[in-house]
Amino acid sequence: MTDETQILKPKATKTILLGIVCLAFIVGGILIAEEESLKGWLIASFFGLGFIVFIIQLIPGSTQLTLTKEGFIMTSLFRSHFTKWSDVKVFKIGYLGRNKAVMFDYVDNHTKYEFGKIVSKSLSDSHGALASNYGLKVTELLNLLNDWKDKYSA
Repeated sequence: MTDETQILKPKATKTILLGIVCLAFIVGGILIAEEESLKGWLIASFFGLGFIVFIIQLIPGSTQLTLTKEGFIMTSLFRSHFTKWSDVKVFKIGYLGRNKAVMFDYVDNHTKYEFGKIVSKSLSDSHGALASNYGLKVTELLNLLNDWKDKYSA
């Protein structure tokens, strides 16, 4: 890794814990299915899909934040989204539900994702948010992103 690239990954502990919770609900759904078939199998199926998602998140490279000279790449379930530093107006701390998260707004002349930005702004007062804190405290991640943005945005 060079000074021009930094990769951040979420802690596996939370993902493993959520996977175990899903397993417990899968077992519960199967037990419920003995008396209420449809209800039990719906519960087991729903949490079974959740369990699969958590397993995928444990695979290296499936979920990460990559910081480069050009911008940052958020990867979730092997799907990546690149954002240029120059497209970000501001990084800030906000709330997704009850959880603190690093959020951001695009510059005024940014023309992509118009509908998504409107919806996001009305729900969270921001255009976008990072999916995780990637093993850092929210303030540490915010400071890191601001440092990269200050250093590399033109």
